Amino acid sequence: MNILGISAFYHDSAAAIIRDGKIIAAAQEERFSRIKHDAAFPLSAIKFCLNYAGCHISDLDAVAFYDKPLLKFERLLETYYGFAPKGISSFLKSMPGSIQDKIFLKATIHEELGSIEEYDKSKIKLLFPEHHLSHAASAYYSSPYNEAAILTVDGVGEWATASIGLGEGTSIEILKELRFPHSVGLLYAAFTYFLGFKVNSGEYKLMGLAPYGNPEAQQTLDYIKTIKEKLVDIKPMVLFGSTRSILITLPSLPWFRTKVGKAFRL
Repeated sequence: MNILGISAFYHDSAAAIIRDGKIIAAAQEERFSRIKHDAAFPLSAIKFCLNYAGCHISDLDAVAFYDKPLLKFERLLETYYGFAPKGISSFLKSMPGSIQDKIFLKATIHEELGSIEEYDKSKIKLLFPEHHLSHAASAYYSSPYNEAAILTVDGVGEWATASIGLGEGTSIEILKELRFPHSVGLLYAAFTYFLGFKVNSGEYKLMGLAPYGNPEAQQTLDYIKTIKEKLVDIKPMVLFGSTRSILITLPSLPWFRTKVGKAFRL
């Protein structure tokens, strides 16, 4: 069985081919376009993977996209509606692209693949697993374990921002989810933005800078206290029978940058 996996229209577009459960080829579009974090449909990456695997599109049994576009579109609409009329300029700017990328994604995939070579659309399944299931699968199926607990954390998928799952044999079950707008990943992205870096790009720079900080310094402790008291709302949550904390966080990066500046008196 040959499966083509595709990630596109967000950041770091990529493609991979799996044959009978083994990864045969994988590549990011930016390696070919030379555009950092290229979000375009990964046409060049797909061509490379097909060539490396020695197969044609007609040899594929399925094409899997990394999330469920309609669920993600639902979240976008509900979020804009919840904050209206704020964000109207962003809404008007992003909606045309969102409609094309999400509502008509099946047609877009067939059109792009058809530009490589002709094939019978009825013979190839299009699959749309949930975003965090895709994350979990990429970690679990490439691991040496036959059974494992799986933790995924990012900004946001369709609605989930973190998940806990269980991998057993060839199956993965998502057991618990943290849902938007509660997101540790978005908080990290917000501080990336606040410090002048590009979201979905500069986070690794913060990761690189973090070890140079002193967690015991009074200034660090003061910042942590300010974040907890003025920037986020932390509430208890029962998870697997024990009480943990969850983060209630932000919908707007520009708003958050202003709020951080005021809180830190910058």
